[in-house]
Amino acid sequence: MRVVALKTLRDFWGQHPDAEQPLRAWHDEVGDATWRTPADIKAQFGNASILFIKFVGTHAEYDRIDVETVENR
Repeated sequence: MRVVALKTLRDFWGQHPDAEQPLRAWHDEVGDATWRTPADIKAQFGNASILFIKFVGTHAEYDRIDVETVENR
């Protein structure tokens, strides 16, 4: 899998240092993945939801956005 917005993750953990290690671990895991279908993802992560991530933020920031209109930042 190719993560196209690593800069977004870096910017976020620059402001929220506690998020760096979990985000790096996630990035490493998905960067090495060879998933071809959503079923491949579900086989590895049974509780995974298939979606496109358009926003990285804190819980408080998420509570203030309109998820229908949010754009990548």
